[in-house]
Amino acid sequence: MAQTDLDSYRWENRLILLFYPSEQDLDYVEFDQQLEEEQAELEDRDLVVFRVFEKGKSWVGKEALSIEDIKVLRDRYRISQTEKVLILIGKDGGEKLRQKGSEIALEPIFPLIDGMPMRRMEMRKKGG
Repeated sequence: MAQTDLDSYRWENRLILLFYPSEQDLDYVEFDQQLEEEQAELEDRDLVVFRVFEKGKSWVGKEALSIEDIKVLRDRYRISQTEKVLILIGKDGGEKLRQKGSEIALEPIFPLIDGMPMRRMEMRKKGG
């Protein structure tokens, strides 16, 4: 199954799709550090992160994405090769948030997810 078959994640995971020109992009490096620091929060919310780069290898988790996978994602979400974009996909498969360029930030993502009905149900189940 191709890594870009996002339907395979439906009802199991939320997705963060990160599009950057390269892994060396300073904005990406800073954002990736934030993701690493918040790994437990990502896991608690069932988030899978796609890192899509124009130059260098692209990844979903620890699995490499093929050139075809990258093209499918860029075409599906209409992302140019030079854009910096974050897209949050909910467990229902719908796009919940799109941030571009200097707007990209982790701060609004967790509260947005925590306000979703499915997430509130998950938190109730975990809490007792």
